[in-house]
Amino acid sequence: VDVAVVAVPAESVQDVVLDCAAKGVHGLVVISSGFAEIGEEGRVRQRKLVGLSRSYGLRLIGPNALGIINTDSAVSLNASLSSLMPPRGRAGFFCQSGALGTAILADAEARGLGLSTFVSAGNRADVSGNDLLQYWETDPATDLVLLYLETFGNPRKFARLARRLGRTKPIVAVKSGRDSVVPALFEQNGLIRVETLAQLFDTAVLLAHQPLPRGPRVAVVGNSSAIGLLAADAAVGYGLELAGDPLDVGVDAGPDAFAGAVAESLRRPEVDALIVVFVPPLAVPGTAYARAVRSAIAELDESRHKPLVSTFLAVEGIPEDLGIPSYPSPERAALALARVSRYARWRAAPPGRPVRPAGVDPDAARAIATTSGDGPVELDDRAVERLLACYGIRIVPYARVSTVDEAIKAGLHLGFPVAMKATGEQFWRRTDLIGVRLDLTTEEAVRDAYADLREVSGVDDVYVQRMAPKGTACAIGVQDDPSFGTLVSFGLSGVISDLLEDRAYRAVPLTDTDVAALIRAPKAAPLLTGYAGTPSADLPALEDLVLRVAALAEDVPEVRWLSLEPILASPQGAFVTGGRITVGPPPTRQDTGPRRLR
Repeated sequence: VDVAVVAVPAESVQDVVLDCAAKGVHGLVVISSGFAEIGEEGRVRQRKLVGLSRSYGLRLIGPNALGIINTDSAVSLNASLSSLMPPRGRAGFFCQSGALGTAILADAEARGLGLSTFVSAGNRADVSGNDLLQYWETDPATDLVLLYLETFGNPRKFARLARRLGRTKPIVAVKSGRDSVVPALFEQNGLIRVETLAQLFDTAVLLAHQPLPRGPRVAVVGNSSAIGLLAADAAVGYGLELAGDPLDVGVDAGPDAFAGAVAESLRRPEVDALIVVFVPPLAVPGTAYARAVRSAIAELDESRHKPLVSTFLAVEGIPEDLGIPSYPSPERAALALARVSRYARWRAAPPGRPVRPAGVDPDAARAIATTSGDGPVELDDRAVERLLACYGIRIVPYARVSTVDEAIKAGLHLGFPVAMKATGEQFWRRTDLIGVRLDLTTEEAVRDAYADLREVSGVDDVYVQRMAPKGTACAIGVQDDPSFGTLVSFGLSGVISDLLEDRAYRAVPLTDTDVAALIRAPKAAPLLTGYAGTPSADLPALEDLVLRVAALAEDVPEVRWLSLEPILASPQGAFVTGGRITVGPPPTRQDTGPRRLR
C-alpha cells in the first residue's frame, strides 16, 4: 500500500497509524480535523501524531487536509474531499486552505487548466510547501508550479528552493495578507506574484499554453480601435513596451484578413509578444475568425517563441477553435503578459553568485551580540561600534562628551570641521535637524553649538563627530520578519522617502546581483547616479557596505534589528555616521537542511 487516506475521529488517528505501520504503508493523508487548528489540546495531539508517524518511517500530509490528487493515468487518484477530478495537465498546485482548494479545482476545470498533481496540506504538520517544491523540481510530469500560500514555514529554505526551481519551471503564487516586503522577496527569487486566484489562473493559462517572450515589446492587433487602445494603454501601464501603434483592421475585415494581420504582426522582428483583440461582427460567426487565426499562426515558426494572448468573444481559458489564451478584458490579458515578461527577464538574466566580504570575524561578532537575558537588548554606542567593526564597517570617528570643554577638546582631536548632535531618542531620524549642527570650524562655533544643543535637549551629553564628505543620505537596515526571516533593507533618508515607504527589501543570504538590485530599487535611487545634477555616489562602496551588513545578519542571527543612518553616499565613498543595533535570541527557525527519513 502506497498511501492510506485517514478520515476517522482525531482521537482514533494514532491507532490507524499503528495499523498502517504494521501493513508497511509509505504515506498518510489525514483528512481528520481536531488537531492544531482547535487549540493547545489539538497541538499536543498533532505533535504526537507526527512523532509516531516518523518513528515508523511514514510521511504525513495534513492533518485537517482537503487531500491529494494525481492525474497520471497510471495512478488516477482523487484522495480528496472534492468531487472534481481536474483534467490531465502539466501544472502542480499546492494550497493550505481546504475551503479554497475546492474553489481552486472548480476554477481549474472551468478554465481548462490541466493539473499533474494537487495537494491541499491543511496544517502541514509534516509535508510542507517546501517539500512539494523539491518534488516538482524533479517531476517530469510538471512544468509549472502554482501556490496559494498563507505562511512560508521555513522562509530561508523556501527562498532557496524557489530560486533554484524558478530557473527551469515558472512558479506562480498567491500570498494572502498585505505585507509590503512580499513583492521584494518574490522578485528576488523569481516567483510570479499575483494578488488573487483569478490572476493566478490568468497567468497560469498563459504559461501552460504559450512560450516565454524574449523581450518586453508587444504589438496589438484587433478589429476595434477603442479596445485596441485599451489594450495598448494597459500594456504600457504594466511595464511593457509598444512595438508600434495598435493595428486596427476594421470591423468589416473578414476572417482571412484578420488572421493575416495577426500573422504579419507576429512575423515582425521587433515584436516579442502579441495581444489580439476581437469584437464579433454581426454577419460572420466569431468561430470562423478563431479558426482562421489558429490556422495562420500554426504555420509560423515565430509562434514557438512569441506568446499570444487575446480578448476573444469574452471567453476565459483556451477556446477550442482559437487555441490561445483568451481573457474577458484586454487589461487582464495585458497584466498576465506583463507578469510573464518580467519572469522571462529574470530567468534570462545570469544568476547571482554568493559573495563573502573580506575581513570579517563572525566569532567575535557573536560574542558581542550574545546576551544573557530572554528579551531584546539595545547595544550601547561602543558595543555597536565594535560589532560593526567585526564586519569591516567603520563609523565616522566621534566622541560623546558631557561638557563644553570636552566638546572643544574632541573637536581639536577629531579635526575641524566637525558636527555636533544632541543625544536622546527624540532626536534620532529627525528630518528637521533640530538636534544637529554641521560644519563647525572653530572652537567658538563648537562652544555656541554646545549651548544650543544643551538648551534644545535639556541634557549635558552631546556627540561630536568628524564631518564626512557631503553626499546623499541613505539608510541600511536589518529586521527579522516572521514570514520571511531576516531582511536587509535600503532606502534614501528623508521625509518624502518615509512618507511613501520608498524602501527596498531582500532576504538573506544575498548574492552579488541581489546587492546591486537592492540599492537601485527605491524610486529615489536615481539621486545616487546624478539625477538633477546631484553628484554620483560611489556605488561599489555602497554595495560593499550592503554586502557586509547582509553577511553580519546571516552569520549572527542574534542581531534582531539594525539601522545604519544616515549613510552619506558620495563620490568619495559611503560613510556611516550613525548606527543602532538590538540583539536577542533568534526568533525564527534556522535552516537545518532537508528533512529525510531513515
